[in-house]
Amino acid sequence: MGKYTSPPPTWEGKEDVEEAMQRAARALDAVESKGVFREDSGTATLIEGLNRTLTTKGRKPYTFAISCQTPSAHTLTLTLMRGDTTSEWDVACGDREADRFAIPGGTPFTARVTPVSGRAEGIIIWRLGTGGVEEVQDCADDITGCGS
Repeated sequence: MGKYTSPPPTWEGKEDVEEAMQRAARALDAVESKGVFREDSGTATLIEGLNRTLTTKGRKPYTFAISCQTPSAHTLTLTLMRGDTTSEWDVACGDREADRFAIPGGTPFTARVTPVSGRAEGIIIWRLGTGGVEEVQDCADDITGCGS
């Protein structure tokens, strides 16, 4: 006989999804300073995943922030790619502050989260913004990395 596995946790209805969207937006707001100009933003479900190529013009610094919400604990892997360079980051769903990455201006980059198979529920919200040099802390390029 096969082993029984319970279905993944789900949201009860539209209100749960709306509350999750609000929590994700608050997490993004928590890491977005007043000097940031939003260039682009979007949402996706865990089943859709994320595969978006984003334009970063000029020499100004950009920030890419991402938040996810799920009915139970979940961690996504975000892959940032530019040219032949890639970096992977774990993004914990449900955090009060979104994960924020420094991206220098220049050529486009791609942000990817592999779709989750099955009936997993959850949302991903992201924002791309520009700001002053003060927006880049510790490392000016989270795709190539800054070493030690």
